[in-house]
Amino acid sequence: MATIIHAKDLRPGHTFLYKNNIYLVLENSFNKTAMREGIVKCKVKNLRTSTITIEVLTGEKLEQANINKSKCIYSYDDGSNYVFMDQETFEQFEIPKSKLEWEKNFLFEGIEVSIIRYESEILGVILPDQVTIEIESAEEAVQGNTVTNAMKKAWLVTGYEITVPQFIKSNEKVIINTSDGSYVGRGK
Repeated sequence: MATIIHAKDLRPGHTFLYKNNIYLVLENSFNKTAMREGIVKCKVKNLRTSTITIEVLTGEKLEQANINKSKCIYSYDDGSNYVFMDQETFEQFEIPKSKLEWEKNFLFEGIEVSIIRYESEILGVILPDQVTIEIESAEEAVQGNTVTNAMKKAWLVTGYEITVPQFIKSNEKVIINTSDGSYVGRGK
């Protein structure tokens, strides 16, 4: 049986069905006026398309979407899909490349991720907050550049371009923040 949730009770992290889509609440605000019902404004992420929008929900009763997560390992790229294997059932899942435009920058063989799904529909992947990944190539350090925190360009084995300190070299491992793609530190 479906769980109904009132719009005014939505909080960040809640998922709900609305207009034939599945939304994740990122932020919300409730404005109560004297003459009418309160206005709920939610910044939401559409879990099917990954678009972020603002939805105004006044007095709405919404169906809660029960999202399941399972730990999986990234296996390989088959050309048009990324293939993952569930760690408990050993079942393999294919996710179209178009669904993982940002996540692909940090996918390498053996990385553990969470697959999120609604009923039997796979919605996407949740990456770890940080990953340790190898630098494939890096620009040469500029001789005499002694400016504090001098940075240079480098490319991960996935092809993603990042900015790293001058002392980082090719084939070194670095720690990257997966939410914004920024350099965190040297890896081991």
